[in-house]
Amino acid sequence: MALRKSILEEEEAKRLLTSNSFKLEKSVLENQKLEATQKMQKERNLRLEQEVVLRNKELVTSTLLINKQKEILANIDKETSQFSDSLQITDRSVLKNIKRIIRTNSSIANEWEDFKLHFDKVHPQFFEKLSERHHTLSQHEIRHCAYIKMGLATKEIARLMNINATSVQIARVRLKKKLKLTKELDLIGYILDV
Repeated sequence: MALRKSILEEEEAKRLLTSNSFKLEKSVLENQKLEATQKMQKERNLRLEQEVVLRNKELVTSTLLINKQKEILANIDKETSQFSDSLQITDRSVLKNIKRIIRTNSSIANEWEDFKLHFDKVHPQFFEKLSERHHTLSQHEIRHCAYIKMGLATKEIARLMNINATSVQIARVRLKKKLKLTKELDLIGYILDV
């Protein structure tokens, strides 16, 4: 009887050992699968972050190029205005057509719509959410918020808005006041969360 009990106990111990070994192996496999899934998710998130950074850079570059083009067109317009009085009547009409083309191509509305289109690809529904929360913001203030959302530095924003860095700081203070943010709530953090 003692021998039979010992054999039963030994068999039970083997079953428990096999069961525990199986459970341990299953747990190890599940952990490996979870780690692989987490690694894939991290890589995916990293790729998405890199894509956002790249698109932000593309957006800034295209905006800077558009601003430079507008500046060049404004200079051409200014230069042509200086000598228009000394031209013949037929030449004046040609010059008038040239100036009209310049003004058409330096339209701010087209530039803003293009910017919004590209920005929405990177930051979907930002403008809608911002307008929902703060419907009194001007187009200039919304653009400033977009530049903040892109993570641009003060000097970059100043260059894009054709103002100096001090004016950007003043605009931020006014924007924070208009958004009715408390002293504890940071403007940049708030915009990034929109």
